[in-house]
Amino acid sequence: MSLPPYSADVAFTDWRFDPAITTALVLAAAGYAVGFVRLRRSGQPVAWWRLGAFLVLGLGGIAVCTMSSLAVYQHTDLWALAIQMTLLISIVPVCLALGAPLDVARGLGGPAWQARWDGWLHSRAVRVLTFPVVAAVLGVVVQMYLYFGPLLGAALRSRVTMDATYLLVLVVGCLLALPLLGAEILPDWCTEPIRLLFAAVDGLLDAIPGIAVMTTGALLAGGFYRSRADSTADALAAEHLAGAAVLALAEVVGLPLLIVLFFRWAASETRRTPETRVSVGPEPVRTEDATTALDRPWWETQTGPRRTDEYRGRGSH
Repeated sequence: MSLPPYSADVAFTDWRFDPAITTALVLAAAGYAVGFVRLRRSGQPVAWWRLGAFLVLGLGGIAVCTMSSLAVYQHTDLWALAIQMTLLISIVPVCLALGAPLDVARGLGGPAWQARWDGWLHSRAVRVLTFPVVAAVLGVVVQMYLYFGPLLGAALRSRVTMDATYLLVLVVGCLLALPLLGAEILPDWCTEPIRLLFAAVDGLLDAIPGIAVMTTGALLAGGFYRSRADSTADALAAEHLAGAAVLALAEVVGLPLLIVLFFRWAASETRRTPETRVSVGPEPVRTEDATTALDRPWWETQTGPRRTDEYRGRGSH
């Protein structure tokens, strides 16, 4: 494609319409709005700002990442595609999580639907995949495969593959953001300070893909961008620039998650009574088979909904 140099004017005026993504966003917005209204009518104290966070920041962020000038220039400038993927795996999931989509989805149906939803949400596979360490490592693996595997070249040559890549990156980002900003999945010992620690560790791991791209000596995407550069040296320099953008952006956009978790921690400490502040850690197991229970992993010993109403109530305001 022959495109003018990227500029401030181009950044705001050049958009690429994607019918598949637009349809998915409209359906997601409609489903969320229905669930939100039903929760409000049922007496659930869901704050109105969560509606704006999900629709404007979350779904709007997806639209910007996938159909703005970044999508237009992704075939000519690797840094544009790198920014897309970094935002989709880091900042957009946080915006979506602020809308409490798990609670809203649960409110879409009656008791039978809610029972099935709770059963799926607390299944072993979901609880393992959403554990912060697993989700953070999975995010690094997906990004490394994206840049150094065949996926990037295939996505640049097929819009369907690119849309599927968008979805993959977004889902992986949500595996970390949704549990950290909710209380329906993680074990009891993942208190607010522990979640803050997990978010900090994720911020360190997010630097790995950027450093790898910034220091690589190989042509990425099967040499797709080589044909758009004057020389191999220029193509490698463009890749290193994209890696630097990934590194800088990953660290900067990780701040919102840390800030949200920090203020949640501060708010939870303010609500606690002096008696509860003395108690540290979960209550000891009082069953006769305590040793066996402690030896088993948390996704087997903690089953079913736990503290959902408590956290849903305190997190919705």
